[in-house]
Amino acid sequence: MTTDSQSDDHIASALLSGTTYERVRYQRHAFLRQSVPRTLMLQSALLGLLVALLLMYGLFPASAAGYLPATDPAVASPKVLLLGVLGGALELFGATLLVGTALYRVRRASLTESQAHTMLDIEDFARYVGLGTGGLAILLTVGVFAVGLGGGTAVDAYVEIAGANPFVASGAGLPVVAVSLVAFVASVVLFYAGGYLSVRLSQTRRD
Repeated sequence: MTTDSQSDDHIASALLSGTTYERVRYQRHAFLRQSVPRTLMLQSALLGLLVALLLMYGLFPASAAGYLPATDPAVASPKVLLLGVLGGALELFGATLLVGTALYRVRRASLTESQAHTMLDIEDFARYVGLGTGGLAILLTVGVFAVGLGGGTAVDAYVEIAGANPFVASGAGLPVVAVSLVAFVASVVLFYAGGYLSVRLSQTRRD
């Protein structure tokens, strides 16, 4: 059986299952249609990329030191890091909304069509905020940090193109180590939250 036919069978099963939420979900047109547990797993992975910033910063060549606020990631707070912090905050905001809708579905079990539309509206918004805007901010942050791995020459070329050094001190007092640590904890929490909700939602559908 091909992947397409398996997907079609899954959708057909959802439409015929009698579950209002699943029926409305597959009838709606949305670019991001992952289930809540799947979305939380993806958000966990994106937050994991922020953890990688610590390793990347530690691998910056010595030639890039002149562009950095400090070579020690425990005290360095480059300006570009704030973009990653924004992305992480959006991930957590979106994840909070998704967890809330999932717990509401577990508690209510059977939703009316109006309630299903409301839950899906919130979920769509949460996905666009988290996976969309937050994910883009995190990927851009990782991309700029990757420039630093190229050393002073690469950073200098970036500065000439962008017109500014992304690694100047942010003045926010948020060092790379602290941001990576918080991102790690948040990533683990979202990973287990996705697994927990996957089981609970499956039980609710069976009931």
